[in-house]
Amino acid sequence: MKIEDAIQQKKFKNLQQKAIINLMYTNNWLIDQQNQLFSEFDITPQQFNVLRILKGKSPESACPSAIKAVMIDKNPDLTRLCDRLLEKGVIEREFNPLNRRQVNIRINQKGIDLLRKIQPRMEQHAKTIKLSNKDAKILSEILDRLRS
Repeated sequence: MKIEDAIQQKKFKNLQQKAIINLMYTNNWLIDQQNQLFSEFDITPQQFNVLRILKGKSPESACPSAIKAVMIDKNPDLTRLCDRLLEKGVIEREFNPLNRRQVNIRINQKGIDLLRKIQPRMEQHAKTIKLSNKDAKILSEILDRLRS
């Protein structure tokens, strides 16, 4: 669907404005898609992101600041996010015996198993995005340029 039809706007100030609006609209569409996918597993996209980061560091643990530094969405309250993941039993907190204020987070087997369950759905969802490898590469290069 063209952006003009999606937002019922026929004219834009210029092509850059149209591209920015299209990018924002598409971002929100993708977020809605992810929210639906992750709700099937009773987690949020931010929780998935934390689990993905921790799995990448596994079997090592990570301090909250190291997790936050590489999160896609840097806005969430990481403490509450980890509290919810802890309640779900998919992560563990480790306290430094020499400094109880220092906490590290580690994914456990239940968290790894959850990511394994999600993976096929993620792959299935990726196939619904109609981009060839060539187009995906070009889009990524354009987005990288946009942020630079």
